[in-house]
Amino acid sequence: MPRRITDLVEDAVTWMLIAAALLLLVAAMVAGVIAHGRLAERALAEGQERTRVTATVLETSPLFVSDSGYHPRVAVEATWVGLGGEHRTGRVPATAGTPVGSEVAVWLDHNGTVVEPPPTGFEVVAAGVLTGVGVLLLGGSVLALIWVRVKRAINAANARHWDREWDDIGPKWTR
Repeated sequence: MPRRITDLVEDAVTWMLIAAALLLLVAAMVAGVIAHGRLAERALAEGQERTRVTATVLETSPLFVSDSGYHPRVAVEATWVGLGGEHRTGRVPATAGTPVGSEVAVWLDHNGTVVEPPPTGFEVVAAGVLTGVGVLLLGGSVLALIWVRVKRAINAANARHWDREWDDIGPKWTR
C-alpha cells in the first residue's frame, strides 16, 4: 500500500527527535558534571581560603514561627577570636531562636571578615543534579514543542488532502 508523503515526513521527524533526545540526555549529563566540577573547585578553594571559628552569641536571635518547622538564618551579635588572636564582636549568621551563650560556626576570610561558608558537599551535588535536570527540562520542552508543531502541520496537510479527495469522490458517492 502506498504511503503518504506526510507519513514519511512524520517518520523522519520522529527519528530526528529521538536522536536529538539522546543527544540531549548526553548534554544534560555533561552539563551536570561540569556544574558539579566547577562548584566543587570553588568549594575547595573557598575551604582553603576561609577559616572556621566558633562565635558565642551575645543576644537571643528573633524566633520566626513557621508551620513547616523551617528556621531561617538571622544576624545576631556575637563575639569570637579573630585570626590574629584578637577578640572581635559583630553580627554573625545564626539560626532563628538561638539563645544567648550558644556557640555558632563562623567563617572568616584572610582579612578576618565574616563570610559565607564554602559550599557543602550536598550543595555541590545538588547543583550538578539541578543543572542536568534543568537542561533536560528545557531541551525536552523544545523537542516536545517541535513535535507538536510538526504534528499540527502534518494533520493540517492530511486534512487538506482528504478534503481534495472528497471533492473528487463525494459527488460519485452520493449518486
